[in-house]
Amino acid sequence: MNKLLYKLGAVFVCGILSLSFMIGTSSITAFCTEPTEAASDQTEAASTEVPADISDPSAPSIVANSAIVMDARTGIILYGKNEHRHCYPASITKVMTCLVAMEQVDLTDIITFSEDAIWGIERDSNHIALDVGEQITAEQCFYAILLQSANEASWGMAEHVGGSIEGFADMMNARAEALGCQDTHFTNPHGLHDDNHYTSAYDMALIMQAAIQNPLFCSIDKTLYYQIPPTNICEEPRDLWHQLRMIYPTSPYYYEPTLGGKTGYTDQAQNTLVTYAEKNGMELICVMLDCDGAANCYKDSAALYDYYFNNYTYAYPLENFNPNTTNHSDFILKNFYQGLDHDTLNLSVNNDLAVIVPRDMPSDALTTETTYYATFENNVVGNVSVLYNGSLVGSSDILYNDMIINDEVLRWGLPPEEQKKRFNITLMIAIAGITLTILSLFIVSRIKNRRYRYLKRRSRSSSLHF
Repeated sequence: MNKLLYKLGAVFVCGILSLSFMIGTSSITAFCTEPTEAASDQTEAASTEVPADISDPSAPSIVANSAIVMDARTGIILYGKNEHRHCYPASITKVMTCLVAMEQVDLTDIITFSEDAIWGIERDSNHIALDVGEQITAEQCFYAILLQSANEASWGMAEHVGGSIEGFADMMNARAEALGCQDTHFTNPHGLHDDNHYTSAYDMALIMQAAIQNPLFCSIDKTLYYQIPPTNICEEPRDLWHQLRMIYPTSPYYYEPTLGGKTGYTDQAQNTLVTYAEKNGMELICVMLDCDGAANCYKDSAALYDYYFNNYTYAYPLENFNPNTTNHSDFILKNFYQGLDHDTLNLSVNNDLAVIVPRDMPSDALTTETTYYATFENNVVGNVSVLYNGSLVGSSDILYNDMIINDEVLRWGLPPEEQKKRFNITLMIAIAGITLTILSLFIVSRIKNRRYRYLKRRSRSSSLHF
């Protein structure tokens, strides 16, 4: 009976979705004021987090109990509030779902939805009224996941990619570990509550940093509206609207630099939000976890963005750094100039290395430290570290580049065993060359002697005829 009612409801929703498209721009305004995942729009809620572990006391105070601001370009953490605390992510889980799936599927793949995908989710959670056996493309599924936060779409994608929810969760956890996440464990692709499904603000920033490197993710995530055409079951198109209010000009929470993001809510997680924004040539990632009210998520994110966009900038500490003029010690010469015919360095570093620093930074706050290795691989002979007030904020390998002089390649820093091997080869070639030369001279000498004797005999024989 429940399944029959659900199917009738699905048909009804298909009709409503089609009708909403006809309504036009008024639908956008209505959607922006009634998000399905927002539990509350309270604006004066106080944080219940005690004690607060905040990395930058000068930053604006926020309601969220766990938060972070990361520079997307360098990975430098500008702000943290309990950023390593385990929290429930709710639907921002779907950022990882899409990151993993986008690396595995073709956009034209057909996703067929199982009974588990349709009936395994909570009925009052986000969905787009897909039915058992219904088929959509992987591309349409990604739009449903990122824009409408459709839980059955996430489930169906997970089964298509991982074979099962458990198999896909293993893929999510492996990808998180590869990104350096240490406070994350996923059990499902949608974020509906599970006590063993958690992350941290820091890990979520790492996940979003990886996701926005994928052009497909960014293209879908910045889309306000998308329509899924009729399928093999539903005769009406489905209209999808992005649930992130910060990208709608009609929303009171509109924040122009915002490029995209993902919202989330469950009773246990409270409101969650991960966004990324760009201004003044900087791209930042902001994560809000365990926040009382969707409005506070939006306002807190905008306040932190404004603070760091206005007060920070990029510096290029290695722009004029030349490792060839660095004071090299005898240690370097001993380890890398063994038995070679030149003593000229040809080293390089990443002169484009950027670090994010306060705009009012003292001129001596950025320093460098250079280290050379006793051994090397792949022409990496050392490292230069960039420090801000003594803390590491960036680094670059020091690379040796082969020199070409008079069309001859001069190689530097060969390991002793390679030098010995090359010396032996050179010695063998030299010995072979000398032997060949001696043999050639001997043969030429023999030929000349034979010819001389022949001519002498011939001359003697000729004289006898007279």
